[in-house]
Order: sequence, then C-alpha cells, then structure tokens
Amino acid sequence: MSKTKVKVVVPIYKEHLPERELRSLKNNMSVLARYPQVLLAPEGLNVEPTLREVPRMEVVRVSKDFLGSNGIAGYNQMMLSREFYSLFADCDYILICQTDAWIFRDELEEWCDKGYDYVGAPWPKRKVYDLPVIKQYMWLRRKLLSREGKIMRQDYYGHVGNGGLSLRRVQSCLDACERYADRVEAFKSGRDMVNNEDWFWALVPREFRYPSFDEALGFSFDVHPSLCHSLAKGKLPFGCHGWFKKRNYPFWSNIIEK
Repeated sequence: MSKTKVKVVVPIYKEHLPERELRSLKNNMSVLARYPQVLLAPEGLNVEPTLREVPRMEVVRVSKDFLGSNGIAGYNQMMLSREFYSLFADCDYILICQTDAWIFRDELEEWCDKGYDYVGAPWPKRKVYDLPVIKQYMWLRRKLLSREGKIMRQDYYGHVGNGGLSLRRVQSCLDACERYADRVEAFKSGRDMVNNEDWFWALVPREFRYPSFDEALGFSFDVHPSLCHSLAKGKLPFGCHGWFKKRNYPFWSNIIEK
C-alpha cells in the first residue's frame, strides 16, 4: 500500500485561538488546501471553535502531557518521541506548521521531492560572533562543554533549522529516535546545555540529509528575518515562522499585514 506523500500537521493546545493565530491558520490551510491536513490537539480539548474556521481538517489526539499541561517541555518531549512519529507512519513526510507560521505560496511538494530528512529555517550567525574576542571565548566554552558531551546555543548558528515550520521525513525521525535514544533522553531531561527539539534534529543525526544554508533560505525565515531576506537577495521563502513575535513583527508587518 503506497504512503501519503505529506500531511500538514498543526499543533494546538487552546480552545480559542488568538486573532493572528487564527488568521495564520486559515491562510496556511487555504494555500496548502490540496494536501491532507491534521489538527493535532490534546485529549479533552474542545476543537469545535477551530474546526468551524477550518472544517476539513482531521483531528488527531495526543496526551495532555505532550500538548498543554507541560508547556514547551511537553512539546519538546512529543517531538522527540517515536510515539509521535508513529502517528504518521502512513506518510513519507509531515510538515509541522505551527499557528505562528505563515505560508506565502505552495511549494510543499517540490520540497518533498528534494529528498531531505529535515528542512527548517536556517539560523544565521550575526557578525558579532566573528569578532576575535568573541570567537576565542566561544572556542574555550565549546571545548569545555564538549568534554561533557554537551552542545550550546551558538552551535546551531549556520545550521538548518527551526522546527516551527519544518518538513520531516517520518521514517528518518522514527529511526533517529531509536538510534540516538541516549541523546534524546538528555534533551528531554535538560542534561544538554540546550534542549529544544529542533536543535536536536539540526545537530545530532549525522546521517540526515539537510539543504544547505542558502537553499534553506528558500524554505523559511525564523530569527533575524531582515538579515535572511537580504541573504536571500530579496526573495520571500515558501513560508516563515514567528511572524508576529515582537522582534520579527516590524519586518513581517509590512509584508503580511500591508
């Protein structure tokens, strides 16, 4: 039996979405209307207010420990669990599309056809990290942490990429959850310096195929969107993440809310 190429998965944990999140959801599901769409919700959450706005979405339930009661820690655990990816074992890919993402145009199938294991917005390195004194400090800090098998926030600079709008090959994620079980547990427990789930997917699975930094700029922007826009030579990506966050809104408001 052939697998579904890709499903669009939108995690929610609130009964009533704020206005900007609802706008984002309606825009994104409209642009990506030709793909199966999943509303991922915790057990017991009333999803009727959301379904009235996007009625064709399939509802998939997960534990409240994953979405809701444990906050970001629960979400990170979910996104690092075989239990989560097993829900989509009938798919080649899932597109995680959080409610603060915005899709500009439908290029999803093209990104699936590239054959990558994980795609997200790249994290650009600001010029301050090229200053000699900063480079020396970071080298010493990294050397100390590496002795303990830890990584730090700055390790993700120049890598791909942010998980809020991300394309994931399901079988690769299932395999990695098993292959890197010890590191997964370290991320879940906070024993690593950083424990955001997307940092794990960007840095740990060495066998994963990722797009280059420059190619990933065509997929999404997350942090420093103005810098990313400049690096992309003024071209908008397939989508973006965190568009109404305080630090990003001055840039995106002129494009999304013009």
